[in-house]
Amino acid sequence: MTALDAAPRQGTAPPGERGVLASLRGHVDLFLNAGSLMATTLITSAFGFAYWWVAAHVASPSAVGQASAAVSAMTLIGTIGMFGMGTMLISDLPSISRGKWDLISTCLLVAGAAATVGGVLYVAVAHLWIPSLQQAMGGVPATALLVTGIALNAMTLVLDEAMVGLLQGPLQLMRNAWFSVIKLVLLGLLALLPITLTGGELLLTWVAGVVASTAILHGAIRRRGMLDSLRPRVSLLRGRGRATLDHNLLNLATYLPRAALPLIVTAVLSAEANAAFYTAFMVLSFLAMVPGNVALTLFAVASGDRAALRSKVRMGLLICLGGGLPVALVVMVLAHPIMSVFGKQYADTADTALAILTLTYVPFVFHHFFLAVSRVQNRVRGAGIFSVFAGAAELLAAWWGGSHGDLNDLVTWVAVVMAIEAVLVAPIVLKVVFAPVVDETAMAEGVNVMSTTSLTLHERAWLPLEYIRTVGPLTGVTADRLRAALVGLHTADATHRAVSRLDRAGAKWQHMDAASFATYVLDAVTDLGPGPVDFDEMTRRLQAEPRAHHPVRILAGGGYVALKVSHAYGDAGPVNTLLHELIQAANEGRAARIAPSVRHRAALPKAWWKQFGLHPDRWKAGLSFPKPPHQAPAPTRPWRADLTVRTARSALVLADMRSWRDEYAPGVTTSAITFAAFTSALVELGLRPDLTGGTFLADARRYLGKGVSIDSNFCMGPYLRPASLTDPLSIHRTLKAELATGRLLTMMVLREGKIMLTGAPGMPDPFPAEIAVEPQPRLTFSNQGRHDMLSDLPWAVDATGRINQSVPTLNGPEGITLTTSEMNGVLHLEATFHASTYDPQLLERALDLVCSDPAGLIMARR
Repeated sequence: MTALDAAPRQGTAPPGERGVLASLRGHVDLFLNAGSLMATTLITSAFGFAYWWVAAHVASPSAVGQASAAVSAMTLIGTIGMFGMGTMLISDLPSISRGKWDLISTCLLVAGAAATVGGVLYVAVAHLWIPSLQQAMGGVPATALLVTGIALNAMTLVLDEAMVGLLQGPLQLMRNAWFSVIKLVLLGLLALLPITLTGGELLLTWVAGVVASTAILHGAIRRRGMLDSLRPRVSLLRGRGRATLDHNLLNLATYLPRAALPLIVTAVLSAEANAAFYTAFMVLSFLAMVPGNVALTLFAVASGDRAALRSKVRMGLLICLGGGLPVALVVMVLAHPIMSVFGKQYADTADTALAILTLTYVPFVFHHFFLAVSRVQNRVRGAGIFSVFAGAAELLAAWWGGSHGDLNDLVTWVAVVMAIEAVLVAPIVLKVVFAPVVDETAMAEGVNVMSTTSLTLHERAWLPLEYIRTVGPLTGVTADRLRAALVGLHTADATHRAVSRLDRAGAKWQHMDAASFATYVLDAVTDLGPGPVDFDEMTRRLQAEPRAHHPVRILAGGGYVALKVSHAYGDAGPVNTLLHELIQAANEGRAARIAPSVRHRAALPKAWWKQFGLHPDRWKAGLSFPKPPHQAPAPTRPWRADLTVRTARSALVLADMRSWRDEYAPGVTTSAITFAAFTSALVELGLRPDLTGGTFLADARRYLGKGVSIDSNFCMGPYLRPASLTDPLSIHRTLKAELATGRLLTMMVLREGKIMLTGAPGMPDPFPAEIAVEPQPRLTFSNQGRHDMLSDLPWAVDATGRINQSVPTLNGPEGITLTTSEMNGVLHLEATFHASTYDPQLLERALDLVCSDPAGLIMARR
């Protein structure tokens, strides 16, 4: 469970989907395609490892060296032959409604033709100037096979990226899996034949694997009905030339050094040295392809949502550095045993080289993320130019190191150059993560922001949620008097959160000068006039208002005050303090006086450590969280949000509840009785609530140290499963047991840790367009406690006639939130729900039943 899950949620997730699953909702495209690319990396790396292990045992080092050089040429020239087509398809395919496969087939043919030309040029260069590469190619049949493989490889690389552009990442995973399996099987069959394997036979297994896997992919695409047309037309590339060239430049400059390194090793050292180097480089590639795939997915997803770039880069760095770096260190320590798997000759030649190569993992991460950021920010050409010089420097360093030393010298020089590159590009990547977000709305509105204060993690956790308090009727309180009280508070403390501006995008409190606040407060406080007003309508009006930069939004008129406060400011306690002081100051015609809060940023980790750190016996209970039930698929209907509230109050029912409690359930709280009675009322009225459990909001301040106060929201809403939601004793025992575990603190720590890494949304998720035809109420219970601190407000009526509402501004499509509070012996109830889901008259009737006969409702369900 998370902080956001503690309150009624807006969005498309099923009610049973919470915590991590809820945070992933809306990013299916990111995780599906990134996951398929990661799986491709794992499968190709694992089968590639197996392939070269088998090759090293059934063929001579010379044959393995020849084959690895040929595969490197296939990969290098095939990548060049892509000509940026794959990256262009990732960018453009989502926006094309018809003719997607016409464009794909055009790009495949162009890539194949370009790669064929590149293959012929490679053969010519090898025959004319590089005898060692000519020898590695073998005879004429092997050379022809190499050129064919280069063309096919380019086409399949473009095809794989087209699958990502179509958001069909699993299909490219399938093709690569078949390719990996087929070539390994063919190698095993060749090993059984009474022949001496050469580099040509090994290369044949690769080419055959490419052809067979592509045929399997074609069949799968046709069976799914994805092919609309396959008419290649060069005219489709018109207007895409410049972007394609820029992407191609960047792709080549990025991949060239990695693919060309085995060729350099062969050219300046020997095919035998390249056999060992290529094996070591393959181990490193298993790690290096992880940041490469994450970066590619970042470009595919974040290009359509630049606002998400910061959180996605942050999470990507966490995955690549937090997960990959420890593995790289392990590989460095175990370099000799790892290379020994391939044979003693491989270990003796390249174990130190592998250890050195692992040092390039961090530069790999930052270089790939630099590319992703540059693509999303449309700085492709600049990144391409930088990468050209960086790639050239790596190749020159490799040539120099190999010409003046051995394999270890070669990789050392490459590692030094890559470290310099990382120093140059890391600030660009880290700027995306740590640079402050500029709030352009303040500048556009002419607001002079003098200074800012960053929101704490628990303030950021509740940023999308708001809370409404409506009270009245009162005397001596008007909109002008409330504005004057706020202006006085600003004069005394311009940094107080109640008189600051809320920057949702940058997660900051913005502190304004006096002139800006004088204008700001006119918009923050709306005057409804002295005439009679509908206090329920005031609440609904604030519910319907979109979230803005006001941490405090006020409606005043007819003796009533409705205060909408961002949950980043606070929950029931801080909001009641603010409400009390504003009304008293307005009534007395003075400035509001609210002491500045002490920001205890370490309060939560200290409380968690006190609860769990020194008590291992509590860990099991403190780390196991009840999960909401999975919502089964059901027929749906169109739906739109229509959040509303129904209220009730009673001055008599609390006495009745206590009398029933003393006889039937000693020690049970009145809030537990109210929750059970409300659930029973819903059952009686035929609404069929989900009785498997509910969300219970609870204050976590009980776990704080003495003298530590938290003014912002510091509560959590675990999903609990009492034996019966209609039995007060069951609810009471479940809540008591839950609070004893301290799980609330663990939930909050996990939530704030996630926010620290990925950021928090400034706005809630969008509502769904459909809900179940027969919705089932998902219940949330919130007890605000006693509000007797408001007794001395300038009330115009006695306690029985006072309005004291506490209402959230969000609820799930099928959610019903019951909020309870007591003030001067009067029970106040508010039910928040969507009128487009449930009949408001039924909910109003349910509240009336709770206020009139809670004991009868409970006893009827026993």
